[in-house]
Amino acid sequence: MEFIIIILLPVLLLMAGSGILVVSQVTGFMQSSSLNQRQQISNGIIQQYMVQIAMAQSQLFQRSRELEALSSKLALSNQELAGLNEMKTKFLSMVVHDVRTPLASIRGFSEMLIKKMPGEKEAVYLKNIVSSTDQLGRLISDLTDLAMIEAGKLKMEKTQIDFVDVARDIVPGISINAQKRGVEFTVQPYPGTMLMGGDRFRLSQVLMNLLNNAIKFTPAGKRVDLTLRAEGRMLCAYVKDSGIGIHPSETKKIFEKFYQAKHQKDEKLRKQGWGLGLSIATEIIRSHKGEIGASSPGLGKGSTFYFRVPVNS
Repeated sequence: MEFIIIILLPVLLLMAGSGILVVSQVTGFMQSSSLNQRQQISNGIIQQYMVQIAMAQSQLFQRSRELEALSSKLALSNQELAGLNEMKTKFLSMVVHDVRTPLASIRGFSEMLIKKMPGEKEAVYLKNIVSSTDQLGRLISDLTDLAMIEAGKLKMEKTQIDFVDVARDIVPGISINAQKRGVEFTVQPYPGTMLMGGDRFRLSQVLMNLLNNAIKFTPAGKRVDLTLRAEGRMLCAYVKDSGIGIHPSETKKIFEKFYQAKHQKDEKLRKQGWGLGLSIATEIIRSHKGEIGASSPGLGKGSTFYFRVPVNS
């Protein structure tokens, strides 16, 4: 019995080793087959990515060529715009220079004829001529300022001034204008001395523009109110009216050059200016390191225009 066990034991060990070897080979073959399949799948994915990358590179090259062509066109357009802008500036300067002199002559001769006591009808005609030349003169003045702004030559002659005096100087003339239009014009009590460094003439120009606009767009019987006050280191002017108001979409656009409110239905009022006054006022206030703006509850509900300038600008 022991002899049989001694003989069978090696045989069993040999058979077990052979089985293990067979299983190992089969397992290795299966793993190798699986690895080959994975490798093939990976290669396929890599090839797909390579194709996509090649297509993306081709599209990128094409877009780059298109961008270069557009860039060249844009450069040419910028050159053309620069040329047109220069021509426009020269044209404005020519208009201002060539129109101002004959305009002054028309006004002067009209005033001379008025003094010679013409008939009632002729006097009305002559006064209309003077009024029209004054209006045209204001438009020419706006064009002059626009030409100076675009040429970078709008200079501020800043001195020590009293902000209250800026208002005091123009209020009498504004009051007469309001009376002619049947608009009530009120000025809130001045806060006392408001000293600052600024250009008196230019700040007066801004305030006059805001007040005259408010009166122009306020119906007879309604009210325009002026308030001056200090807010910290800022001196502020508020012009509040009960006129036509501003559409919410236009509270910023109205300060752009040549822009006129599209929601203004009165064509006669729209034709009284070129839409330059507020844009010029904006440049003046910016030169004083201040801010200008407007607010309104909506159309038909009045509006408030304001500007703020620092004490030392």
